[in-house]
Amino acid sequence: MALSRKILRTARQVFLEEGFVRTTTERIAERAAISKRTLYTRYRGKSALFETVILAEIHDRLNDLEQDIPDLGDVTQDLAALAENLLSWMLSDIHIAMERAVMAEASRFPALAQKLYEFGFIRTTKLVVRVLERADETGEIAVSDTDFAAEQFVSVVILSPFRRAALGISDAGFTPETAERMNRSVHLFVHGCRSSAKI
Repeated sequence: MALSRKILRTARQVFLEEGFVRTTTERIAERAAISKRTLYTRYRGKSALFETVILAEIHDRLNDLEQDIPDLGDVTQDLAALAENLLSWMLSDIHIAMERAVMAEASRFPALAQKLYEFGFIRTTKLVVRVLERADETGEIAVSDTDFAAEQFVSVVILSPFRRAALGISDAGFTPETAERMNRSVHLFVHGCRSSAKI
């Protein structure tokens, strides 16, 4: 387990530094101070290693977030805290660099997009669902389809600034401007969920 994590940490760094095309398994093995044979006993090749690096990064962070869902007694505060945790991670320099690497190699990994959707988007949406279901039960909001509402929240509040940063339209990092836009979006979302008719 320790060796596998060492290989993934090393591979992640090399992929970020050199990109997928220029990266070689020889270079990764050299940086990890292991033999190519040891590397290939754990991963079929560079492509499999690239996918594993991306999915492992997402799994580890989301696993942490799933253990600590905000529960501050107010749905607006809970959603804002969850959004800040997600954006602070997703807008980091390393994660933005990983997203750009995935975008650059999308044609090489058509199956990776589906895996990222299942592994990342759906799991992130489920985090929001848990907050919305709790708030709906207490009467703070009125939402008949929490899955749909959570998808809209993630798309607008989380993915929009993430894509802007990945495309270089806005700066990476959880900046004061990002925080201000996030809070406005969260308040607008909650206001819509407090209508008399369930959405």
